[in-house]
Amino acid sequence: MSKPQLTQRELDIMSVLWELGEATAAEVRDRVDPGLAYTSISSMIRMLELKGYVGHRRGEGKTHVYFPTIEAEAAGETALGRVLDKIYGGSPLKLLTHLMEQRRLSEPELARMRELLDRQPKDG
Repeated sequence: MSKPQLTQRELDIMSVLWELGEATAAEVRDRVDPGLAYTSISSMIRMLELKGYVGHRRGEGKTHVYFPTIEAEAAGETALGRVLDKIYGGSPLKLLTHLMEQRRLSEPELARMRELLDRQPKDG
């Protein structure tokens, strides 16, 4: 069964944890939004823990140190699937067309895309 979907703020928190490997709630808050109340970040991290995205260990004193329990790529597959279905009607072509119109791709990226396209099974 797949994990519950992440909100934008939860993705922001997960990005910090993926980048740092582990962090306290205060460290996450400082990177996500220093103006956000500590209790708000702490609550969001606890929700991520309940959803199965985050674990924790005891730090110094009463501090908890949080860490991701899922790889960024795995979460990205779920998020990309949602975008593909909801925004592009399930069409990889529409998604790829939009990507290529909005972003300049490097030659190595284009070469890799061509390689992937060449490996696709032919219809008929």
